[in-house]
Amino acid sequence: MIIIAAATVVSVLTVCHPSVLAGNKFLDEFVSHEILALLIVILTITLASIGNIHLTLTRMVSRFESRAEGELAAKPARDEINSSGWSLLYAFGLCTVALLIKGGAESNIYAQSGVNGVALVILLFNLLVLKDIYDTVYDLVKEDGAANEHEKNDAA
Repeated sequence: MIIIAAATVVSVLTVCHPSVLAGNKFLDEFVSHEILALLIVILTITLASIGNIHLTLTRMVSRFESRAEGELAAKPARDEINSSGWSLLYAFGLCTVALLIKGGAESNIYAQSGVNGVALVILLFNLLVLKDIYDTVYDLVKEDGAANEHEKNDAA
């Protein structure tokens, strides 16, 4: 819903008042190689987190009496986090294409406004996916019995 609302605001601003997004000096400079650098940092951090989630799921699956039953239980979580990772990669690609369009349409205020708005929506999308993955990490740590092993070792 947040992405739809943000895309709607960007669309309305681009059509009715393109100077709001196209005339903003900060946005003009940020929606360049700078946003790509930020998105690649988010992508890198997120992919590392996805790897950790897979390791935690594998550890949790090994505790099942039947490995097949454990893998079946973990499949929806694995599919969801893999989907999140791929969506971030696709968003990075879309932002790259948008920047190529921006570079080719420097004189068109509507194109500049639209690209700046699309880049902001992509950034928002990336942040929401990052939040979702970290929520998953915290939930798995809470459910994982090995999360408190260091406390047990310290007590001994």
